[in-house]
Amino acid sequence: MGKVTYVVEYEEGKEPPVYSDMEVAGGRLAAVMWSDYRDDHLLPEELDIIDEALTEITYDTIDIEAYTEIMNKLRLMTQ
Repeated sequence: MGKVTYVVEYEEGKEPPVYSDMEVAGGRLAAVMWSDYRDDHLLPEELDIIDEALTEITYDTIDIEAYTEIMNKLRLMTQ
């Protein structure tokens, strides 16, 4: 079964009712989040702190490819 994620923004107080197993655009609702998904994203400053910490340990413990992959994934969390 395929899954598609999309976000619809409504005016405050005009959100439609949502219930378990409701049909949405021909599919079945599988999950709902009652907040902005971006609330959990890292701030650019937080990414800088993580980058600095990883830079300090990278040269001694992991290779540069692993460091690059970690940072690429963390950057996705700031968008």
